Amino acid sequence: MSTKRIILATGPLLLREALHRVLNKADHLEVVQEVPNHKDLPSAIERFDPEWVIIPLPISHPAQNWIDARRTDYPTVGFIFLSPDHNGIKLKRQTSYEDDFFDLSLKDFVQILEKDLQHT
Repeated sequence: MSTKRIILATGPLLLREALHRVLNKADHLEVVQEVPNHKDLPSAIERFDPEWVIIPLPISHPAQNWIDARRTDYPTVGFIFLSPDHNGIKLKRQTSYEDDFFDLSLKDFVQILEKDLQHT
């Protein structure tokens, strides 16, 4: 299984740091960039070509518009939106795949990220 690259985008610094530590402890995940400002997200995606971009909700309207418009530009990038209470996620890949997960443990969340892309 290859290592999956992850970008942690926007959201509170404490949340990004906590996710960074947990995800980097997983065998097949690597946080390659933290992006505190959504305006820097396009260049980070171009530079690192991540498998996942994790974004806490709610996100600003301009950032949501950008993500919706660009998902087809980055077909190999999955976007994961964390719910405000952090017990659910919405996974989006291109425009054809979208799924919601609720009441996940941290272990379950890591397993979703580690899955091979062809199985998501």
